[in-house]
Amino acid sequence: MLDWKIIRKFRPVNFCRGVGVSFFIIQEIFIFYWEYILALHNHFKLLIYDFFKMVQKDGEKKIALPKTYKYFSVFLSMKCNLKCSYCLNEFDENFNRKRFRELSGEEWVSTLNRIESRPEVPVTFGGGEPLLHRDFIYILNNLKPELKIDILTNLSYKRGIEKLLNEVNPDRIKRDSQYASIRVSYHPEQMGDGAELLENVKMLKDAGFSIGIWSVLYPGPKELSAMNHMQFKCRDLGIEFRIKDFTGKYEGVDNKGISFSILHGDYSKYSDSIFQENTRECLCRTSELLIGPDGNVYRCHRDLYAEEFSVGKITESDFQIKDIFRFCNKYGQCHPCDVKVKTNYKQELGHTSVEIKDIK
Repeated sequence: MLDWKIIRKFRPVNFCRGVGVSFFIIQEIFIFYWEYILALHNHFKLLIYDFFKMVQKDGEKKIALPKTYKYFSVFLSMKCNLKCSYCLNEFDENFNRKRFRELSGEEWVSTLNRIESRPEVPVTFGGGEPLLHRDFIYILNNLKPELKIDILTNLSYKRGIEKLLNEVNPDRIKRDSQYASIRVSYHPEQMGDGAELLENVKMLKDAGFSIGIWSVLYPGPKELSAMNHMQFKCRDLGIEFRIKDFTGKYEGVDNKGISFSILHGDYSKYSDSIFQENTRECLCRTSELLIGPDGNVYRCHRDLYAEEFSVGKITESDFQIKDIFRFCNKYGQCHPCDVKVKTNYKQELGHTSVEIKDIK
């Protein structure tokens, strides 16, 4: 805001009384007034911009998140700077990170600001690696305050970390929750002992960010040992550390040279929904809003990673979320993330992302 008292104080009459005003003083007066003219110009430009922005918002149709929805995830980018052998993105052998088109920051902001969520259901930015999106910081800084933010990241992209530290207010990514808003993945297979990761997390924590480390309980001996050491390092540094169950098949060869395949995760609710050769028809209803990098909305992770059966595009002006059962002919090849029995946002066990009925 402009301080008009200061402007009045520096009226020309106060400077020009008397005889022999130096050219230097006149020049300073001219520069002073010129700067304020520019400031006024920019001030009125912002007012006009805000006015039109308000008019535009009033004309937009809001998108209400159904009360039954427990999770809201935006996959900003499928690009990733790591290559974990057990990545959940790559259950489909045809999955290709490079084929996904990405919306711009402006497109994401104008779209996500239409969504009316609840404080306990933040928008969770993931991928891929969200820090690799070219406009990630712009998105964080321009979302409406009512929309809470969580981030899933491997926190190993240096430029992204620097921008997060220097350009984002830590309070913007902080909410009343049982777990940290920034959940950093520790992958021993790609990160070794995690020394650099700990350094990055500690740096953000000291800056005031709500951050912790999560690790997938991959059953490989080396990975288990590394995770065991990591939990004690985190304890010593005052960093939250949690374990997530490994999801999917763990395959290998034992000491006797015999091949094995062990399915990890609880799929008791829909036991024949995954890793089947043949598929069946069913009706399926999701409890999650899953949005791909190009704005397409999907009913489940299987469809998202395969880029199939989009139910609409979030950028469309008339798009609305429908809390309904939808026909599906892919039962038997569901993604483990959708049918695994897990905890909900309240950390209560027994939740699955989808509800399935009328299996034929």
